[in-house]
Amino acid sequence: MAQYLVPASCLVFCCVVFAALALIGLFFNGCTRLRILLICLGLSAGFIWSFTYATVFYKPAEKLNGKTETVFAVVCGEPVSTDYGSKALVSVRIDGAFPVKTQIYIFGGVPYMTPGNTVRFTAAFRIADTMYGEQTDTFVSRGIYLLASVKGELEVTDASEPAAYFPIRLSSALARMIDTIFPENTAVLIRALLLGDTASISKDPALSSSLQTTGTSHIVAVSGMNIAFLMGFLGLFIKKKRVLTAVGIPVIVLFMAVVGFMPPVVRAGIMQIFLLIAPVFKRESDPVTSLSASLVLILLFNPFAAVSAGLHLSFAATLGILLFSEKIFTALDEPLRERRIYHYTLLRKPLRLIIGSFSTTIGALALTVPLTALHFGAVSLITPLTNLIILWAVTLAFCGGIVAVVCGFIYAPAGAVLAFAVGLPVDFILKTIEAFSQVPFASVYTENPAVVIWLVYIYLLLVALVIWHIGRRQLLYPVCLSVVSLCFILVMTSLFSCSHHLSLTALDVGQGQALVVTSGKCTAVVDCGSSSGKDSADIAVKYLQSRGRTGINLLILTHYHSDHTNGVIELLEQVNVSAIALPAPDQSDGTLPEEIFGLAREKGISVIQVTENMTVSFNNAVLTLYAPPEGVGENERGLSVLCSENGFDALITGDMSAEGERRLIAAEQLPDIELLVTGHHGSGNSTSPELLLTVKPETALVSVGYNKYGHPSRETLERLALDGIMVYRTDQAGSITINGW
Repeated sequence: MAQYLVPASCLVFCCVVFAALALIGLFFNGCTRLRILLICLGLSAGFIWSFTYATVFYKPAEKLNGKTETVFAVVCGEPVSTDYGSKALVSVRIDGAFPVKTQIYIFGGVPYMTPGNTVRFTAAFRIADTMYGEQTDTFVSRGIYLLASVKGELEVTDASEPAAYFPIRLSSALARMIDTIFPENTAVLIRALLLGDTASISKDPALSSSLQTTGTSHIVAVSGMNIAFLMGFLGLFIKKKRVLTAVGIPVIVLFMAVVGFMPPVVRAGIMQIFLLIAPVFKRESDPVTSLSASLVLILLFNPFAAVSAGLHLSFAATLGILLFSEKIFTALDEPLRERRIYHYTLLRKPLRLIIGSFSTTIGALALTVPLTALHFGAVSLITPLTNLIILWAVTLAFCGGIVAVVCGFIYAPAGAVLAFAVGLPVDFILKTIEAFSQVPFASVYTENPAVVIWLVYIYLLLVALVIWHIGRRQLLYPVCLSVVSLCFILVMTSLFSCSHHLSLTALDVGQGQALVVTSGKCTAVVDCGSSSGKDSADIAVKYLQSRGRTGINLLILTHYHSDHTNGVIELLEQVNVSAIALPAPDQSDGTLPEEIFGLAREKGISVIQVTENMTVSFNNAVLTLYAPPEGVGENERGLSVLCSENGFDALITGDMSAEGERRLIAAEQLPDIELLVTGHHGSGNSTSPELLLTVKPETALVSVGYNKYGHPSRETLERLALDGIMVYRTDQAGSITINGW
């Protein structure tokens, strides 16, 4: 409540109110009194702790906000290489206050420093609550309250390595060993499984997309599954329960420290510790109590963790398993018992294992599906099947990875041999996930309002089943209704989408451009990139698939700047593309053209280098691609696209400047148009008076996001306003669709 509903200024007031309400409990007896006291005093304590924590640990960060200061800090993590240099996590010392955890960005190389070192540097600081001009809780939920851009050199003033940072150094050593003995493609997954290191997965758009589509991202997010594997692995060697408890608890705590005390693993670790120590005190472990205790402990150390999506999903999955999995298992298991299927010894264990895995997956999904839809805008329909097929391989990969790494420290060649063997289940996991992610409608997206309605319908149906105590045999009817209703939605969405005439959508990708042009069943995408940290390819895929479009007939790249193209490779990996049209590359365009050509050859995609004007039939529409003129600058070396159908015309000029627009006007007979996508995100050097006078647009779309370039410029907006042109901006209206006639 303190993070979502109650303003920071009202926390103390709410504490007093609930403390006063607790007095009401004194007028009751027995359990009622206890419940009122526990609820009200618990809320009161929560509010005052949130206020105290923010005052003691967060407020000091505000002293540095917006300032450039020279500070001392202790390194909390290994520096990580980035496209522009490196980044590292440090704890900045502030006079008269507790140190503030800070993410620093270092331009240039990767400095030599290790966890525990003290460093001195000058940096520009800001509060870590925004990224690219948009509010974010990514950092504060992890206890990081400042972001800093280092100015000049960073100096190590104390190279000591305190024992408190041993788990972090151990994590780095394990990561290096994994990279040494495992092949690169295998090491990516092993690092995620053993250490929770998903940095390499984030850099692989195809893999991260496949994991999300198949609902298997949880296998690379260290959580209860990893703790269960770890304890199961220890249980193979330690048979005595007391010895397992004595060894297991320190191992669990060390594992939590090595992976960085992330909320999901802390939750799982505490619950496992409760389970281990309960027999020692001759008590039974209560899962709900241990789940609640883990939440209290996590929020005690960082109340801001309450906004973490990982925490939401981890606790919801665990609660779903506790509430539903056993009942689902019983419902599936009893018919097999009644039919005496288990009399066949060879079938008994495999069937129970399959039913158990399926029941656990469905139980976890019961409460996580709404959260996944809320946080990520997607619901994977293929999750139960994918999890069922890869679970055994994940178990082997985790346990085998531990053995291989340990052997690698003892004798590297032996570790490499074991790593090769572990690579077999890892390859199976990766290929299975990739194959299942290509299944049509493996995932549905909440961008389609009908999918949201379907989800609400499903959960209302589930509530009705619980209230009316529907028997096992009657469950078939609601299940069939759910499947039939979803199929109806998908079919109708596809039919409705394909019935439109020419339509152009500017997707909200921040500072960048991704345009979707459709006519009937034909789909074209013009550019796909963003410099605002948004995943332009993921946004485009969700938009297309939520409208029943599973392929792209033509992908057009106006030019090769990253804010127009850095999502192209991921888009090609995720969607079937028939053809690509692009300008002939130049040396200044870097390696991207070769990457596109190589991937296109691999996937059998036709590549058209547009060196002269060409037209493309597009259902009832025509797309005219204007080749770039020779001997001009980078922005002018791009394509322009004219989309026409039934007298409706839309012009796209990429990043073309006023000079390029004048060349285009002189060389081509441009018609009066209804829609103009402003050049260069509304830059003052584009959308010239000459162009506006020639094409006379009625509407202008500006694809723009947070930027430091002043886009869209005041001059451009004034020119459009003076000509009576209606202007729509993606930074204000989100994704914008203009339909033809």
